[in-house]
Amino acid sequence: MKNTAGLILNVDGEHSNLKDLLHYRSLSTLPFGGRYRLVDFALSNLVNSGVQRIGAIGSYKYSSLVDHLGTGKEWMLSRKNQNLTILSNSTTGRLDSLLKINMRELKINQRFLEKENIDDLIIVSPNLVTNFNFSSALRIHKTNKADITLIFKKITRENNFLENDIFLDLDKYKVASMSHEDELVTDYYFADMMIIRRETLSAFINLFDDTGEMDLLDMIKDNLDSVKVFAAPHVGYLRRISDLQQYFNASMDLLDAEILRSLFLGDKPIYTKVKDNHPTYYTPTAKTSLSILGSGSRIEGSIEKSILFREITVKKNTKISNSIIMQKASIGENVTLDYVVLDKDVVIRDNATLIGNKNNPIVLKKGTKI
Repeated sequence: MKNTAGLILNVDGEHSNLKDLLHYRSLSTLPFGGRYRLVDFALSNLVNSGVQRIGAIGSYKYSSLVDHLGTGKEWMLSRKNQNLTILSNSTTGRLDSLLKINMRELKINQRFLEKENIDDLIIVSPNLVTNFNFSSALRIHKTNKADITLIFKKITRENNFLENDIFLDLDKYKVASMSHEDELVTDYYFADMMIIRRETLSAFINLFDDTGEMDLLDMIKDNLDSVKVFAAPHVGYLRRISDLQQYFNASMDLLDAEILRSLFLGDKPIYTKVKDNHPTYYTPTAKTSLSILGSGSRIEGSIEKSILFREITVKKNTKISNSIIMQKASIGENVTLDYVVLDKDVVIRDNATLIGNKNNPIVLKKGTKI
């Protein structure tokens, strides 16, 4: 993929019900799985596919993205012939927006997208939990001499679609039509990843009137007769995080050994920012089952079916179940937490009880003390 670049989109999520977890960060840097951030999946998938030049569109909360990505060395992007660039945004990449791929954001980053030694660009949403190699999709793209190749997934009962989702009618791998859910006549949906020729993207950008708003997907849909649009299948686990329920469900999916193995334990790892910590200490009173725990913690209580990040304190006679506890939380004695999501630096004092449910977990934002 020497002449292929990657572009990670901006989706800030501030206007979704994830907002209590996004006061100090964009959706790209939402913590996930005990040590990762959501953007790690898109970035690692591109790197593992051989992409050496990647741009990530930031949000106005860019500091969390800059802090997490740094120079890109954890993703092997800080070398002379490899690089990671944080790009400008138009502040409109919202989950409640009807725009999936905002032409305005492509326009203001046209300089990066049109570098002369780039033949193709892989565009990826930052909120996809998957371990995916783009090599087979690029092969379909090249073999068919496609202008655009859309990554698709078969519809399942677990899907929770948004108003702006796009569905594909396929003739083998050729895209015959694109439609929204209210026009649904197909079993396949666009999985928020695509490959597009640089010249094709440049032509669309030049057609875009930057006084208005436009989605790249709508431009593709309106030009199916004049551009060659193909599709490539996504195989394996894929979850999109666009609301609190999807975040909670995808997190709990990690407690399934097969899903955990498919995401993290194959030959294509998911990379993240490295933090040195001592191992978690379990006292004689500690009990853990079917859980993921990060390093640097002290556990005296009971942990069941939960995900705990780094540097967490859980005092004795405390029971945590079906919960997500982020970094540096401090949980006192005789506490009961069930179906709870705690952001960083939350303090739960002795004898507290917080019980949500599977469909409505309780969320406490960063720094809350109760």
